[in-house]
Amino acid sequence: MSKALTAKDVEALLAGLRQAAPREECWRCDCLQGFLTQIELDAEPAAAALIAPLKVPAGQMHGCLGCAPCPPGAAFADYLRGLNQSAGG
Repeated sequence: MSKALTAKDVEALLAGLRQAAPREECWRCDCLQGFLTQIELDAEPAAAALIAPLKVPAGQMHGCLGCAPCPPGAAFADYLRGLNQSAGG
């Protein structure tokens, strides 16, 4: 990744996640939590702080419920594809 995500970038991604995760269970799913972790890793330190309130302890997470489609999983995949394209891959 060439540049870190800004607070504005993170806010936009989180707004999309809020729309993509209609059920409360989604927020404890490892699909969504994995996406949050990736955003946190890719963000500027100040921007990463926006994610902290949304993360749950590992003991409260659950595996994928197998929703078809998995909206947070699809959002994560779209994000990764975007990174790959911007990196020229």
